[in-house]
Amino acid sequence: MRRRRTRRAGSRARPRLVALAGITGISAVFGRNYGLTLAVLVTGPLAAGAGAFGTVSTVLAVGGILGAVLGARLHRPSVRHVGALAAVGALLQVAVGLAPSLAVLLVLVLPMAVAESVSDTAGTAVLQTDPPAHLRGRVLGVWNGIGTVWGLAGPPVLGLLMELAGARGALVSGGLLVAAVTGAGLLTAARRPLQPPPASDTPTHPTPLPATLGREPLGTAA
Repeated sequence: MRRRRTRRAGSRARPRLVALAGITGISAVFGRNYGLTLAVLVTGPLAAGAGAFGTVSTVLAVGGILGAVLGARLHRPSVRHVGALAAVGALLQVAVGLAPSLAVLLVLVLPMAVAESVSDTAGTAVLQTDPPAHLRGRVLGVWNGIGTVWGLAGPPVLGLLMELAGARGALVSGGLLVAAVTGAGLLTAARRPLQPPPASDTPTHPTPLPATLGREPLGTAA
């Protein structure tokens, strides 16, 4: 009986983890590699130097810290929160790719880093709390392995994209792709009918009736 209950719990958690993996994977490949894309954007189209990119990196770090603090205040983070924040960060990435000057870039980089940091923090919370207890270690191990693949795949893909479309084109197209995929997933989840909560697997025992219930009262002697 316990094995059947744990299998049912794992099957209920699996779709959420698959959706979380999809959001995290596409965001890791087509975004988040700002050490590569923003470096080329700042030193190339914006015609700034290494010091300007250092300032951009500082703003990114500040936004990441603020986002982590805000993400820690989420009481019940969900995959929908992760997807919505990832979409917001991706749209800000599109705006960053279209920034006409370094000043505008700095203004846009801060909220982008905040949104993506909150999304990452919420995703980590979901990953660590959603799987059943007996599968949590296995899920985290597989997740770390998949994260390594994403980290290795992202730079070559973005490098090829920048070679074909430039730094601005890579940021814009990558942000649009992430926003489109996560937005489509959120719309699909919103249209899906809500499932009733699963019945409790804990057996319920009937409440024993009082000993005197159902008995006729004893008559008094005449």
